Amino acid sequence: MALEFLVQSIRIRKVPDQVGIGKILEPEKARIVRRVVFTLLLLAFVLLFVFGVFDFLHDRERIENFFKDSGVFGPILYIFAFVAAQPLSLPGAALIIPATFVWTWWEVLAYSMLGGIIASSIGFIVARWLAQDWVRKRLPQRFIGWEKRFVKNALLSTIMLRVVTGYAPAADWFLGITKIKWREFFIGTVIGLLPITFLFSYYGDDTVRWVRNTPLIALSATIIIIFLGAGFKRYKQRSRAL
Repeated sequence: MALEFLVQSIRIRKVPDQVGIGKILEPEKARIVRRVVFTLLLLAFVLLFVFGVFDFLHDRERIENFFKDSGVFGPILYIFAFVAAQPLSLPGAALIIPATFVWTWWEVLAYSMLGGIIASSIGFIVARWLAQDWVRKRLPQRFIGWEKRFVKNALLSTIMLRVVTGYAPAADWFLGITKIKWREFFIGTVIGLLPITFLFSYYGDDTVRWVRNTPLIALSATIIIIFLGAGFKRYKQRSRAL
């Protein structure tokens, strides 16, 4: 009886995660969830392929015409498309630039930011509360090594990561398994995504041409931003020491 009670208690016990945030699923439930998620993802992939969604997402002219013909539902469909495209690692510019021919730049900025934040939040939540162990095993080891240093200046680190990686899903997963708070993730994501989203929304195709024609300038601008962030970090540390 004592052994049976122990087994039952182990099965229903909440299992703390590896970094002391959220909860991870029990082994039995985790296996079930993984199978269900894998089946749904496989089904979604097949449906997307059958209905030609992958070809659609890579055809800028078709995207533009689709949103033009969608009328008042265009913004909603655009946000959904942005959320759906992110896990596929489709560059944000692939949707933002065609949208600049449909709406004003500030509308494109608002819709893109909303879609990007929703998609990033989903990735963050999944990594933190549903698939933390799975994510840890698949992220490069250097990401895990950065975790402690990253959390010391969580907000600034999140902003810099977003500036460098943009809408990359791996950034959402990494942030999800760190100890940063939701508030820091959200604010850092909004601030970090704003510059690149503004550039694509306001300048459209010119942004892509600029990056292609002057890659050294684009790289230099990114490096300058990183150094400014690092300098601000050191300034704060010295101020605290004084």
